[in-house]
Amino acid sequence: MLEAEVKLGLDAARKERLLARLEAIGALLVAEHHQEDDYFAHPSRDFAESDEALRLRESDGRLRITYKGPKLDPPRKTREEIEFGLEADRENAAHLLFRLGFQTVARVRKLRREHRLPDEPPTVVCIDDVEGLGSFCEIEVEAESVEAGRARLASRLVKLGLSDLTPIAESYLELLVGTRT
Repeated sequence: MLEAEVKLGLDAARKERLLARLEAIGALLVAEHHQEDDYFAHPSRDFAESDEALRLRESDGRLRITYKGPKLDPPRKTREEIEFGLEADRENAAHLLFRLGFQTVARVRKLRREHRLPDEPPTVVCIDDVEGLGSFCEIEVEAESVEAGRARLASRLVKLGLSDLTPIAESYLELLVGTRT
């Protein structure tokens, strides 16, 4: 299975309309997370060039490491994702990566509100307030192919009243690093 995802920028008015729409269609607010993501550069290849990412995420006191493969269907963010939990503290996990030659690129901090739509297959709608960048909506579905993911995302955008917005292909890391230049 692939994770198909689309990201959209939200101004304050659009964010409020989306929250009202989620409530109207019976979406369930399943979680609210404070997340800090450290992104790492590979010691021998350029992740920016290969469109990959290695992330160490602390969310509500829990630590996970994630590898994200290249995007398969930009501006949608369909890609391979490998993720698992770590039984370590953030400093020891980062120290291990440093010893292996990885270097920290940036830290992304956000408040994420995760909603689930009452449909099959499951759809996750996250509203993120990202420090230094603003508010965004990410819609995620699982799909057996790029085409199926594209179709599911398109139908969810219509259902949520967001089909007029232009998807953002860049990750929060790319957006954040881009704001520093």
